[in-house]
Amino acid sequence: MKKLQGLPFLRGALLRYARKVSVLLSFFLLMATLAASAQEEEAAARGVLSRKVSYKATNAPLSKVLKDLRKKLDLRFTYNSELIGRQPAVTVSIEQGSLEALLKQLLKNTGLHYSVDMGGVTIYEDKTVNVAPADAKVTGVIVRGQVTDPKGEPLGGVSIKGLESKQMTVTRADGLFMIVAKPNEQINMSLLGMKPLVYRVNPNETNIMSFKMDTIARDIQEVVVNGYQKIDPRLSTGSYYKLKAADIIEPGQPTVDKMLQGKVPGMMVINNSGSVNAKPNMRIRGTSTLMGNTQPLWVIDGMIRPDPVDVSNAVLNNLVSANGSSANFELMGNAISGLNPYDIESITFLKDAAATAIYGTRAASGVIVVTTKRGKEGPMQISYNSNLSFRARPSYSDFNLMNSQERVTFSKQMQEDHVLYNERNAGMEEELTYEGLLRALYARHITEAQFKEKVATIETRNTDWFKVLFRNQLSMQHSLSLSGGTAKTVYYASASYSGNNGAAKEDGNKVYAGSFNLRSQVTRRFTLDVTLQSSYRKATGYFQGVNPLNYALQTSRVFSPDDYYPMKATTQTVNNVPLKFYGIPLRMNILDEIARSENNSTQTSTSLNLNMDYRIATGLIFRNSSNIITDAADGFAAADEQTFYVSNIRGWAYGDLPTPMQKAYSYLPYGGIAYMQNQQALTWGLRNSLDYTKGFFKERDQFNVSLGNEIRSTKSNGNVSTEPGYFPDRGKTFSPAPVSRTKFSRNVITSALDNSVSFYGTAAYSLMNRYIFSATVRSDGSNRFGQFSNSRFLPNYSVSGRWNAAMESWFPATTLLTDWQVRASYGTQGNVVTAVGPNLIATYANPDEPDYLTGLPVLRIKSMPYPDLRWEKTYQWNIGTNFAMFNNRLRVNLEFYSKKSVDVLDNIPIPYEYGMNTMYRNGSTLYNSGWDAMIDINVISRKNTQLSFTITSGKVKNRVADAVFQDNFFAYLTGSGRLAGKPISSFYSYQYTGLDPATGVPTFGKLNAKTPSSNPDDLLVYSGQLFPVISGAIQPVFRYKSFSLSASFFVSLGSSKRMNDPFRSASDMVANGVPAPNANISKDYLYRWRKPGDEKYTDFPVLRDLGNESLLKIPYTYPQSLGNTQPLTVDPYTAYRMSDLRTVNNNYVRCNAIRLGYGVPASQLGRTGIKNLALGASINNVFTIANSKLQGQDPEIDGVGTSALPLSRQYTLSINASF
Repeated sequence: MKKLQGLPFLRGALLRYARKVSVLLSFFLLMATLAASAQEEEAAARGVLSRKVSYKATNAPLSKVLKDLRKKLDLRFTYNSELIGRQPAVTVSIEQGSLEALLKQLLKNTGLHYSVDMGGVTIYEDKTVNVAPADAKVTGVIVRGQVTDPKGEPLGGVSIKGLESKQMTVTRADGLFMIVAKPNEQINMSLLGMKPLVYRVNPNETNIMSFKMDTIARDIQEVVVNGYQKIDPRLSTGSYYKLKAADIIEPGQPTVDKMLQGKVPGMMVINNSGSVNAKPNMRIRGTSTLMGNTQPLWVIDGMIRPDPVDVSNAVLNNLVSANGSSANFELMGNAISGLNPYDIESITFLKDAAATAIYGTRAASGVIVVTTKRGKEGPMQISYNSNLSFRARPSYSDFNLMNSQERVTFSKQMQEDHVLYNERNAGMEEELTYEGLLRALYARHITEAQFKEKVATIETRNTDWFKVLFRNQLSMQHSLSLSGGTAKTVYYASASYSGNNGAAKEDGNKVYAGSFNLRSQVTRRFTLDVTLQSSYRKATGYFQGVNPLNYALQTSRVFSPDDYYPMKATTQTVNNVPLKFYGIPLRMNILDEIARSENNSTQTSTSLNLNMDYRIATGLIFRNSSNIITDAADGFAAADEQTFYVSNIRGWAYGDLPTPMQKAYSYLPYGGIAYMQNQQALTWGLRNSLDYTKGFFKERDQFNVSLGNEIRSTKSNGNVSTEPGYFPDRGKTFSPAPVSRTKFSRNVITSALDNSVSFYGTAAYSLMNRYIFSATVRSDGSNRFGQFSNSRFLPNYSVSGRWNAAMESWFPATTLLTDWQVRASYGTQGNVVTAVGPNLIATYANPDEPDYLTGLPVLRIKSMPYPDLRWEKTYQWNIGTNFAMFNNRLRVNLEFYSKKSVDVLDNIPIPYEYGMNTMYRNGSTLYNSGWDAMIDINVISRKNTQLSFTITSGKVKNRVADAVFQDNFFAYLTGSGRLAGKPISSFYSYQYTGLDPATGVPTFGKLNAKTPSSNPDDLLVYSGQLFPVISGAIQPVFRYKSFSLSASFFVSLGSSKRMNDPFRSASDMVANGVPAPNANISKDYLYRWRKPGDEKYTDFPVLRDLGNESLLKIPYTYPQSLGNTQPLTVDPYTAYRMSDLRTVNNNYVRCNAIRLGYGVPASQLGRTGIKNLALGASINNVFTIANSKLQGQDPEIDGVGTSALPLSRQYTLSINASF
């Protein structure tokens, strides 16, 4: 760039000239803009007045004529209703005339005038004073203004109301409004979440005024909704946390529950799978039951929403087994699977006894209260929300697994180590792997040249199973809503579609949902609120045993996707003894297996909620809430006769000719198998209450009391069946063989009735807004205890208080400490395990096990009688404080709690003479304690720039006070065994002591004890717990003008995790440490123990088939009542997989999301008809920082089940618009 050169005076003159020119240009541009704006307004006014209209009225009130014109022209008319009501009746007739001509006829000889303002017509009286009347006064002052938020952004939907004239209007999307008011009248401006404003009308003000509304502090909500009441925050003493819709929405997430991870202090949300159909594991302040539902209670608009299928009950009733039925249940959604996230107004999380006691026996695991949107007064507003998501498939670069060349190198090492493959360890005839090619070469089925050629081919094949089984997939969500209404009646309606596709090709669901709400103030005393919601969900997944993630991790990459490779030798079971025929092996092709099997489910839910409020007197209201919910769920999982799954049951591969013995002893000689289940439930509830609110001492004190009763009933019916002989290619028919029907056919009809009746009362008193006291009592009765009346009713109660220290006279009036509150509560919560009853229950055994004398089915006892069955009960205390510092720049909420659950239902051993090993009983005790914390830091707070951090965290430590009976030693290794003094999800491991120097076989301590023991601490080492001790999130938010950038980092601390199995063994024989030829393996096994001395440098054992002689004896003693004396054994390789060496600390940090948003300013929308427009882009599952020993294994995924799929990265574009 050239610099200006020349004489100094010349440069100065030119610069001065340039300044003058720029000033003149700016002035002319300003004038031109103002002139253009004036011309635009004038043109708009002419356009409104020139509209054609045909109208006729005879002696009609002027107010009626104006209302008719408003509807006919869809045009806003603004006027003082009192002024218009004083005018005489009018007679007018016009045919295709202009609106201007019609207005002149109407207002002739009335003294009224009209003008066009903001796209509407304003009718007003001249300001000149009429001297005739004695009470002459100026009427019809036009007030124009714009309402903005603290950042200067326009606020739409603000309610504007004249306190004397009762005139009302609402602001437009650009924040502008106009109202006709009386001189000196006070005008109230209000909007939910904003502090109200009051303006006194100045009759001499003619300009458009600006009004700025401040937001309500984050910890001070207008109301606290607990599902039963809307509590004045001045009277709230319980522990609750409230999230608004903007804080909840996570574009791209398929369900609301997955959006909540890390957002609520004290609530743990763990996503055990990346499947779009998976349900997260949720806990509020620990676990309060061993056999009941540990998930929080969902309440939507005051309605308790049950899950379509209670899986905990299904497990207790043996309806879920290790077959296709378990895959069935995995696809079933939960209580809010069909809820449209964009219908949510807010979610309140109730945690302590004071907040949840009103729910009585259903609140032991916490309560989540969802409040959906309601209509707002004003013209109809249309909102549209759309998300388009791209989900990336996983990659081998994330895992430490061998490629094809490395796998062949490993196979060569195995040959050098003289590891033999025979029929016992999957040495089956094939020419697809190095082991198979080598065997074919030795058998002279191929030449050495062919051998080298084929080895070179498989070395470079390197099949990407992630690419074969997964996909880069698109998902979309669309939501459309309408809202509006008058001062007395408002409405809200929505419809949504969600098509969610996971990274795995068969993982997906489609959800259709709709809702409608109408709220009407029928009379001055009577208010009616009706809500109708309905949803339909269809989900697809994988059949039992078909998991694309496990397959991609465990299968060698030397195969082509079209290869059918031998997976298992043909077998047959005779008298429960597996026999091997070593004939044609069972072959496997994953694509064919997926194509010939299926797993899908449908779920339909409809609810109707009717709320009625009747104001009997000032402060006294009668409330009625009636609701009915229908749920229907169907599941179907099946595999045809050509699948490996069915061939393994049949005993020979499809198309092969079976031997006579195989045919004679096959339980499924032809056809496939299907697992079906369905359930329908009808739930209805009725609640009545009397609420009384009174202010004392000129509203200084507030008092509230509520008394009510509730009746609730849930009736469910269902069917769970297993049907052999399935032929999907023959019209989906069933034609089972007699032996198949006897062995597999199973049909169970389920039926349950859960009735409850409750009475409750609450009271609260606020003294000088400093000291608040509250109490709740509730008694619940249930039919689950049958004729035994000793425990039908259970009382629950809570007492709590709050001290607003900041209201004390001595509290310093400084910006250092601006707010301080202290609260405490104590109370009880209850729970009932609905699947367990007090009566003796007997059932017929399997039809293939008849009585050997009579041939009739054997009657077996399913559940022993327990007349002393009681409620599970939880005692909880809570103490908390919240304070604000540095002029509210720093806000902290901290709570400590302790819970003790007594009479917890579990299993106890009983004498062997009863014919059963165990029975249910109330007797265990659980302890949960910890703290919740929320820290909100406002770092930068300027007009155009804001930076804030929100930190949520919760710690929970739980333990079992009494040893829960455990009849399976190996449960201690998986986390399902429980011991006194240990956390509920604690697990153990074998104590690894190194590799044997001579053999390279892993060795273990504590297994050579001379004295047998039933205490796992004597035989194993404690490895920690599966659930984290501390979980939370850090959420930074940066805003600049209309742009926003935010992120969410989830933190999990204090858990332990078992690493995945290193490889799939070559056979199901015990002590087999040889990887199958078709299995992939960690690269680390290239550096395993191969010769003496290697144990100094590696902990990866020798790989060989050891045989039964290597089994390790476990000196474990069973409880005497079991009558079991069979010694326990474990082979070294199984012990190695479950040793402390392969157990790691599972602390991790996951970046859940990074979001970029842009709100288009209203000034840029112009005349598009769009009131608000927001654009967004986000990335989910951005990265994870975890223990390096996991080598790509996700620290959060459970790793079991057909729905255990990876959490892959997702990219989402979103648009939100209102019209």
